[in-house]
Formats: sequence, structure tokens, C-alpha cells
Amino acid sequence: MIFVIKIQCSNEKKVEFISNVVNKFPDQLIFKNFYFFDSLSSTQDYAQVLSKQPDTTIPFVVMTDIQTGGRGRRGANWASPKGGIWMSLAFESGLETAEIFTMLILTIYVISESIRSYLGIYPQIKWPNDILVDGKKVAGILVDTEIQRGTLTRVIIGMGINSNNDLEITKSQIIDKSPSAITINYDIATLKSSNHNQEVSNFELVSSMLYNFSKLVPKLSSKLFRDELRQWYKRKIKESSKTLNYNFKLKDKEYTGKIVLVNDDGSILVRNSGPSLDNKLIRIESVFDFSSV
Repeated sequence: MIFVIKIQCSNEKKVEFISNVVNKFPDQLIFKNFYFFDSLSSTQDYAQVLSKQPDTTIPFVVMTDIQTGGRGRRGANWASPKGGIWMSLAFESGLETAEIFTMLILTIYVISESIRSYLGIYPQIKWPNDILVDGKKVAGILVDTEIQRGTLTRVIIGMGINSNNDLEITKSQIIDKSPSAITINYDIATLKSSNHNQEVSNFELVSSMLYNFSKLVPKLSSKLFRDELRQWYKRKIKESSKTLNYNFKLKDKEYTGKIVLVNDDGSILVRNSGPSLDNKLIRIESVFDFSSV
């Protein structure tokens, strides 16, 4: 297997980083091209442009030390200072559009398992796609797709992981300009701060994630494997729901509730814990869609 490494940087450290990842798993990674920069506006945006170029080989990896225009779900700005892991992966796919949520679950699984196996920490999963440690957010995920005739032809997965980035700088950079459809009362953390302030190895985390993606993405063609992923996700949401309360808006009013059911398509039922909705269940199809049931 031939790996073409494309680097834009001022030194050889990034070349060494990627070379060591490739050499750690010889002939086991599905990624053909690697791009590792000092700074990008957004790895996700760069990956989208790159994926449309005819000479680009997919799957590929885009990483950067710093994002100046990182984005999250619902258009939120994502703080990406030096020290964290800011990465996007591009895949070709033949899955049905209904499996977009499965790609999201796979990414949550890979990040969570990499954290667990390396640090011995069991992360919480906050619906729909935030990864928390001790109730504080350490990672977020963004999925962009190309769809033709009901089929996912291309999937780009963006990941932001607060590993060793300065916590105070990160907090100061967080700006969410979008209206809050559904939020949760949580703070942010870094893996370093959750690891007794001991620096964690970005190399080990990235290596683990790329290896697990390489091993598991081909298995997505199996319905049994997709079902196993959904069951894992439901268990994780059920576990975290014991301690996490969700704040949500319905008809311009704010309420607090707990998730009581996660459906296969990712929609949820939330039971209002305040008096204003008389303990009714609220069905949430997505972060933008609220309807009482």
C-alpha cells in the first residue's frame, strides 16, 4: 500500500508524526493521503474542497495545529487553539442516506474507545454527538455528506478534541452565534485537565482513531454491525441520561427534561421535568425539530 504524504509546515515534525502513524500500522490503514498544516480556517472546509478535486485520492486525512474558523453543529464556532486535535476524514460510501446517523455513531464510538483505551477514562455521550468527561465536553463531531439518488456518495467527518489545548484560552474563544435549539448545562474540559493535568499523547490518540476507522468503516456494509453500533449508542445515552438534564426550547419557551427513549434513527423522546408541560413527552426529530406527543 502506497501512502502519499502532503505536508505544509515550517519543519519536519509533521512529516515525522504522520510517518510514525503509518509505520505503526503498516498496510492496515485505509487512508491514502495525509494533509497536516500549521493553521487552517477549517479542516472540514478544506476537506470539502479537496474532495472535489479530480486528482484527490479518498479516503484521506486533514489535520491542523490551529483552526481559525472551526465550526460545530448548528453553525456554532468551535474554538481550536494549539494543542488539541483538529481533524477531518473523507470517505467514499455506498450507504443509504438513512445511515448518516450510523456514521455519526461510529465516530463517537471510535473517539470514545480511543480515550478509554489510552487513558482508562469512560466518556459520557450527550445526545446527539458530544463527548463528555465528568460532565464536561471534551470532543465534538461534525458530519457533512454528498448524496446522489438516495445514497451517501461521500462523507466528511470533522472532529475536535480538547486534548492538550489551554483550557482558559479555549473557553475565551468559544462563541456560539446561532440560536440555541437544544443545549445542555455543561462546561468544557481537556483530556489533560481530566488526566491530573498530565499531557496526553496526540500521537497515540490519532493513531488509535485512524486504526479503528480503518478497521471498522469496511464493516458498515454489515447490517448486524450497524445494529450493534446503534445499540451501543442507545446504552451510552441511557447511561448519561441518569445524570444529564437537557435544556430545550418549545414555542419560544425553555424547559428542562430527561431523555427517556432513543430511536434507531436518532430521534428521541424527552420527558419534561418542569410543571409547564405537565410531564408530557416531547419528541425531538433533530436539534431543529420539536413537537409534543
